[in-house]
Amino acid sequence: MKKLVLFRHAKSRWDMGVNDRDRDLEEVGIERTEKSAAELKSILDFEIEVWLSSPAVRAHKTAQLAAMHFSKKPEINIVENLYTFSFFDLLKEVKKIDNQFQTAILFGHNEAFTEFANRMGNQYLYNLPTSGIAILEFQSDYWNEIERGETLNIIKPKKL
Repeated sequence: MKKLVLFRHAKSRWDMGVNDRDRDLEEVGIERTEKSAAELKSILDFEIEVWLSSPAVRAHKTAQLAAMHFSKKPEINIVENLYTFSFFDLLKEVKKIDNQFQTAILFGHNEAFTEFANRMGNQYLYNLPTSGIAILEFQSDYWNEIERGETLNIIKPKKL
């Protein structure tokens, strides 16, 4: 079985006059990420083996904030193709995860994350909010063979 955690980046700033990839985090985004990461740590019944992030500043900083809540400080791997808003591109990247890993966490973007949770999980989600988390489980031993799985949990920071 494979387990996937989708962690949407924190609320980002729009007032900096920078390109999309370089947008930084809003203070409220940092606070919500802290809440979501703490909740994730408290409910997980498995260790996350591989941490993958979009190269966008807002996604990578979200990953760094989340990592501080885990006792084993993970290596956060930047994956260029996780800078996507497409379900199909995201699915391609998930299917490339090394099969040695049973569990993975991805830090990235909507619309891809909400659509992935809806198409690949079994609960409908109107929108995965910023700093929101969807945890999915797949009945497969191979990432490249995953099909629709089970939504184990949804974390929405405003509800914490």
